[in-house]
Amino acid sequence: MTKTKTITLMCCLPDLASVNIKDRLLELESWEKADLPPAEKMKEALEKYKITTSVLYTEDKGKELSNLFTEIYELQRGDTLLRMFLIDGRIIFQDYLDKRLEFLGYESDLIVFLSKHKSQSETKALTAHPSGNYAAADYGGHPFSLCTPAPLAMKKLILVMDRLNIETGLDYDVTFEVTHHGPTELETPSLFVEIGSTEKEWADPKPGLVVAKAVLSLADQNNVNDSDERISCEAKLLENNTTAVAFGGGHYGDRQTISLFRTKLAYGHMFPKYQLETLTEEVILKAFEKTKSNLAFFDKKSMRGPDRRRVAEILERNNIPILNDRESVEEYGVGFNLREKGGDEPEE
Repeated sequence: MTKTKTITLMCCLPDLASVNIKDRLLELESWEKADLPPAEKMKEALEKYKITTSVLYTEDKGKELSNLFTEIYELQRGDTLLRMFLIDGRIIFQDYLDKRLEFLGYESDLIVFLSKHKSQSETKALTAHPSGNYAAADYGGHPFSLCTPAPLAMKKLILVMDRLNIETGLDYDVTFEVTHHGPTELETPSLFVEIGSTEKEWADPKPGLVVAKAVLSLADQNNVNDSDERISCEAKLLENNTTAVAFGGGHYGDRQTISLFRTKLAYGHMFPKYQLETLTEEVILKAFEKTKSNLAFFDKKSMRGPDRRRVAEILERNNIPILNDRESVEEYGVGFNLREKGGDEPEE
């Protein structure tokens, strides 16, 4: 008998993009509204596994958020149960969420945070990333702490969002973001999927629909014999993947994103070039432990020589091999590239 997989979706009610994705999910499928746990039981869970942040999220303008669930929806899709929680609280502060859920009887195999993405460039983007802090915990989580990432689920989201982005003519950037912000104290694999980057995009049903469909695809089997060539190629890219921790590049991990479309590599934690100088050995090794990986990827040309050599020395001391872009294609390439525009030729 096949074990049911459970995916937890977290909708943040103060977040326009999160609510947008939630609304599209409810439109796409016939979800069942589940009973809420007693309020006292939820408060007990919060007391037992505390939200420890002392940071007031400025966008809430002093509003007190309860962090209690307000609604729960469930959807059985094949062998996967999707359970969506609506919460009056900021999801970047939800440390120990998995423990609170287990205390309330809601164990899960994967947690997906539905969220907005904000950038100064105001780029229209659909993104996915793991959470964690290289040093201080300015935006949720604990200092020098990392979540347990979900490399294959992040890869699938990027591949499917990219396909739907093309099919719908949405014309958004579809990309990774590197590891950043909280929550960090999660043993259950988790990820953020986001719509960027202004209120206009956060509330627009079109990108919300693309993200919602991609989230639902996490419950679907990958079929290499699908009659749709693109979907069949996606399934091949998702077979027998090797996980890696990435170093270098900018906030959007361009090389890592390109790699998803032509190799059987899936990335967990990712550290940008501007964080390498102060990245501690403890955090570096924690990234491999949390990602369950023994392979490093270097966006070599983006890295300053001293930073590259320091990180390489740490990895060599710990017997962790390093791949550059060209080597990753040579060793893990599939012989095709689903994303033909830009960055097609691997760098030395």
